[in-house]
Amino acid sequence: MLIALIAATLLAFLAGQVLPKAFAVAPAFWAHLVLAVGVMTLITAAMQHFVPVLTRSRGPGRWTARLPWLMLAAGGLALAIFSGRLDFSHVAVAAALALAGVIGMLVWMRDKARRALGTPHPGLAWYVAAMACLGLGLIAAAALPWLPAWHAELRAFHVHINLYGFIGLTAIGTLQVLMPTAANRADPAVNARLRDDLKWALAGSLILAGGQALWPPLAWLGGALWFWVIGRMALAWWQLHRARILAWHGAEPVLAAALLGFACALAGVLLGLENLTPLTIFLPGFLMPLVVGAAGQLGPVWIEAGRSLARHAEDRARITRWNSFRALLFLTAAMLPLLGFKCSGIPALTALVWFGIVFALWLYQDKNTQPHAV
Repeated sequence: MLIALIAATLLAFLAGQVLPKAFAVAPAFWAHLVLAVGVMTLITAAMQHFVPVLTRSRGPGRWTARLPWLMLAAGGLALAIFSGRLDFSHVAVAAALALAGVIGMLVWMRDKARRALGTPHPGLAWYVAAMACLGLGLIAAAALPWLPAWHAELRAFHVHINLYGFIGLTAIGTLQVLMPTAANRADPAVNARLRDDLKWALAGSLILAGGQALWPPLAWLGGALWFWVIGRMALAWWQLHRARILAWHGAEPVLAAALLGFACALAGVLLGLENLTPLTIFLPGFLMPLVVGAAGQLGPVWIEAGRSLARHAEDRARITRWNSFRALLFLTAAMLPLLGFKCSGIPALTALVWFGIVFALWLYQDKNTQPHAV
């Protein structure tokens, strides 16, 4: 899944900023290739990995494990619609398929929480809220063919509740736990922060999306709530992990860059700088460093789970070497649109391809140095 996530992120950049200039397909096609086929499917699969960890329980059953494929099928149907192969009225069918997957995930997570060994980790509630936001976005999409007079409003709500509700809640909730793990230093306040801040993050997502749909000035309130959440998170990180965030190597610099990139994406929405595409800042400034940081930290554990902790640390050090420079490139990509430049994707693409090459070389050398590979 991790290799697929890196490849999908690279494809997402190409689909979001390069391919639309070469192929005459509706912009909605590329957006749904990135978000519906790629991100929605992969986040569903990632949740099925993390939820058992958060509830100290077994992994998904046979049918639950197939839900990411249902999401993929819904995304593929959306591509067929926006490529012109199917009538637009089929949007309701695609949304209903994905909504069935959302309901299945919510029922599964509720069952996991009920059967958890002890109290579930508060991060689980962030995943539940994120899936609920996705459900609201899909309901808005399903209503599009039936309420043409409300098309602009429903579309705006659909886009922003997915970006800042579904993806935002999933990613920020995961980052809260991932940074202390990467820095190898416990954050004593992280559980309390997750419990206390979810209501503000969820309210911020709903108000931001509703404001963008109905009354843009209201979106500033939603943005303010989100800035409160990530501001508290950033302050805790600075107090606990400052040395690791400013280090030359490691996952921490790019994870911090992802948090700052999310702040830049929020600012871009509030300032009306997303008129070209909602992914102008969100993708290169936030999603890309998030994927690079997660892959650098979790890659050795996921790919070679049976190895020693010392070997995992050694492999992680190789993968995340010079991540500070990648973090600077991602931050540049996040800030350039705020300064009026339109070439924001190039620094992020450079960092992502650089990391992809390093990761691929590590995989190749790792497989060819194992004794059974002789």
